[in-house]
Amino acid sequence: MTQTDVSLLLAPRAPLPAPDRQHLAEAVAWVLRIELAEVTIEQRCERCGGTHGKPRVLRPPGAFVSLSRAASTVAVAVSLVGPLGVDIESVGAVSRAGFDDVAFNGGEREVLQAVPVGERDRVRAGLWTAKEAVLKLSGSGLTVDPRELSVAGRGGAASALLSWPGSSLDLSQVHLTSFDAGPGLVGTVATLGPKARQIVLL
Repeated sequence: MTQTDVSLLLAPRAPLPAPDRQHLAEAVAWVLRIELAEVTIEQRCERCGGTHGKPRVLRPPGAFVSLSRAASTVAVAVSLVGPLGVDIESVGAVSRAGFDDVAFNGGEREVLQAVPVGERDRVRAGLWTAKEAVLKLSGSGLTVDPRELSVAGRGGAASALLSWPGSSLDLSQVHLTSFDAGPGLVGTVATLGPKARQIVLL
């Protein structure tokens, strides 16, 4: 793995979250060529102390992970060059009534209305996964109203984070990369750094 890579694992989703979280440790061990027992990952909510929230690699130092589940798939991403966020979503899931009102701000809803109807759900999913990926990257998750973020899309994928008032992130350092998450799914990885990272499938 080079320093510009993010390693991405797509696997069948387990019925419960715990086995999927195990994929995080397995992916770190694979990327670093170490034993699974040498990896320790904590997932703890900073607000309530529960076993959810942004996963953090306690051992070994210098590894960053993110996880997302949608439909029958789980996506796990590992980086050795800085924090990241990954999100996958079903195109069908974002087509439900009222989704746009809670997910997108006025400007984004106008953009969606200009997209041909047959392409709209895929573009919608691309914008949504970008927002979720950025929120995971920041560690905020959905404690932040996703309508505060503005993202731009191109060809069914999110291409840039345009604005996020009040965020401590340097938006010029946030990069969005779409990936093929499988039939009926859209995926986005958000990374932080001087340039976009290369996505490598495990």
